[in-house]
Amino acid sequence: MRIVLLGGAGFIGYHLAKSLSNRAEVMVVGRQMPSELDRIVGVTYQQGDCNSVAFLKGLIKADDYIIFLAYNSVPKTSFDDPLLDIRENIPLAITLLEVLRDVPIKRLLYVSSGGTVYGHVEDERPIDEGYPTNPISPYGITKLSIEKYCLMYWQLFGIPVVIVRPSNPFGPRQIPYRGQGFVPTAVAKILRNEEIAIFGEHGTIRDYLYIDDLVSAMMLLLDADIPKGSIYNIGSAVGLNNIEVISRVSRVMGLSISSLKIDLLPPRHFDVAYNVLDSSKLNELGWSPAVGIDEGLSRTVEWLSIFMEGL
Repeated sequence: MRIVLLGGAGFIGYHLAKSLSNRAEVMVVGRQMPSELDRIVGVTYQQGDCNSVAFLKGLIKADDYIIFLAYNSVPKTSFDDPLLDIRENIPLAITLLEVLRDVPIKRLLYVSSGGTVYGHVEDERPIDEGYPTNPISPYGITKLSIEKYCLMYWQLFGIPVVIVRPSNPFGPRQIPYRGQGFVPTAVAKILRNEEIAIFGEHGTIRDYLYIDDLVSAMMLLLDADIPKGSIYNIGSAVGLNNIEVISRVSRVMGLSISSLKIDLLPPRHFDVAYNVLDSSKLNELGWSPAVGIDEGLSRTVEWLSIFMEGL
């Protein structure tokens, strides 16, 4: 069994590769390779351009399992340049899908975004996979567009795709200040005694998922006996606003929230106020989160404390 992680050199890819290497041959593919210190024993690394048909044809083999993580922007940069968001991500996906028309792989697991594809909700209840998708960010629109292309290629050409929509993963090795991931940036700012910007009285409400739980869900869906074209949310179903997250972080760090520098700013029109995922469909396959928010935050703070010392 060989598993190919396209765009697997980042936060999620690292943890996936580490876990999957215990059960299969794993190849991580990306434009840039991690440093020697960040490489995992037993995992093969391949540098190349996933926009290249020739490169992908030389890489992907029959019976491979592919996890498609490659994405070249984050929500903030998609607003800064929506056209670039389209140019860098949709052709990348279509190139892969075109190559897979001629290669009988076992499964394509496309990692979409549960946090952006749904958009505003009418009431504050966890969102299931059947909820209308009306994203309000270029990032979410592009992610949803790629989902639609994946489903089209499944329907027309039989590519065995499964789509996952994760909530907000966090944990060790998630780098702060990169425009994605409230938890690591909040922790880093507390460690540096910097001001934390919160938009709205309490900030937005999100569900946060420890990285090990996201990985276990994706490993399950990689080869579970489920229909092609399936879509699965992966979330904790527990909504926390930004102030609640900071409060929990401060307790883990032995601090009082009143001692932190918090800048309460007006809400931003492009922020979805509430986004919490219903993962009942995935729960029926036997999955549920194993790491609670406080334990996950404790492990994250421990890693970031060491990481920030080295900067």
